[in-house]
Amino acid sequence: MADFLSCAFLSPKVRKLVAGLIRALVKNNPEEILKCFLPKTCNSIEQIMNTSEVNVLLTDHKGDLELIWYLILFSELVCARGDVLLNYQKMIMSVFHRCISIINKNSYEAIANAANHLLKSLLHIYPIDYRLTTENINEPFINFLPIRVSFNFLYTINHFYDYLGMGTTYRY
Repeated sequence: MADFLSCAFLSPKVRKLVAGLIRALVKNNPEEILKCFLPKTCNSIEQIMNTSEVNVLLTDHKGDLELIWYLILFSELVCARGDVLLNYQKMIMSVFHRCISIINKNSYEAIANAANHLLKSLLHIYPIDYRLTTENINEPFINFLPIRVSFNFLYTINHFYDYLGMGTTYRY
């Protein structure tokens, strides 16, 4: 799959489909997917920027299909969790520094989406454990309730309201 994505310059309709698949893969297993795809993608973007004349890419309104494809792929790869992206910080920042001044609409849109995805990923708080409590749920229920109220306390409050003449509608 890595070989296919590294050489496929797909039509715009197919790009959206493949970008959605990449996003699903990144959400499922970000460590492995980024380790496989992000270095290749960043290297390809760097090679395109180095081999072609930078002035042509920065002033050409037509754009380079290969560069657009890799930028779209890059923008989907930075949808991963923020803690995983921090391992590739230098690589990601080098792509942003090289590509931020491109004026082609599609390339600039892909870089803007990448920046948007990167900010969302880095600012989002991810749960480490999905349980609400760390106590053993096999113990009796009363042992791990976060709020404990004594029935004697409720009985005392009930009599206090009676004393004030504010009677309550419930009795114990």
